[in-house]
Order: sequence, then structure tokens, then C-alpha cells
Amino acid sequence: MTPDRFRRLLDAYGADIDRWPAPDRQAARTCLAHHPDLLVPMGRAAALDASIRRIAPAVSPDAVAAAIDAVNRRLEAPPANTRRPADHGGVGRAPHQAVALGWPLAALAGAAAILLAIGLHGLPGTADGAAMMTLLFDSDLILLDGAVR
Repeated sequence: MTPDRFRRLLDAYGADIDRWPAPDRQAARTCLAHHPDLLVPMGRAAALDASIRRIAPAVSPDAVAAAIDAVNRRLEAPPANTRRPADHGGVGRAPHQAVALGWPLAALAGAAAILLAIGLHGLPGTADGAAMMTLLFDSDLILLDGAVR
């Protein structure tokens, strides 16, 4: 495993290597042993993981399963009030194209709103929302004021 792959897995799965995909765990531990400089981003990821755990609401596994089922049913159901292209002269998108385009845009808008809210108001237990934004976007590379360090 390369240090770059290690960092990508760290970003995706967090600092607990036991939560990473099983085929990558041993390679990640070996990579970490050969590249002690990876302890720095690992420490940052552990701090972010701890912050998320402190503010995350307790949700039962049954509630999670019910939410996932509801989303899957919604994605599989045909959208209401959709017309076939033939209904308006064959111009426009097919219903499945509209759905495929709609929900990713909604997810992107939701993610942007969450990041904006964190930046403006901060997370509970943090004194400065900008500091949390810097943590989220790797404070060693680019700070919110644009300064590269």
C-alpha cells in the first residue's frame, strides 16, 4: 500500500483501521510502520472521529435500517407527475434520467448546506466554526483566509 492510498482510506473510513475494508487492514498497518509520518494525518483523523462521536445522536440499528429501507423504496418508486418524452413531442428527459439527475443534486445541496452551517455557527462544543472548517479541510494545506502553510 502506498502512503497516498493510505491517506485516501483514512479520509474514507477514519482513524480506526479495524473499520477499514478487511483486505486493506494488514497492508495499512504495514504502511504505517514503514511511514511514521502518516501518524500526523492519523492523529488528525482520530480527533475528527472523536468530535463526530461527541455530537452524533444515538440511533438504534433498527432506526438506521428503517431509514435505509425508506430511501431505497423512494429511489425505486417512479416519481409522481412524470411524463414520458412522447407526451411532449419526444423532447426532454426520460423519467429515469430526471430521477438520476435530481437526487445527486439534492444530496450535493444538502452537503453544501451542512458545510455552510458548520462554517457559520460551528459545531456544538466548538468555540469557532472557522476552526472546525479548517480541521475539515486539512489546516496544514490551505487555511480559510487562503494562506498556504
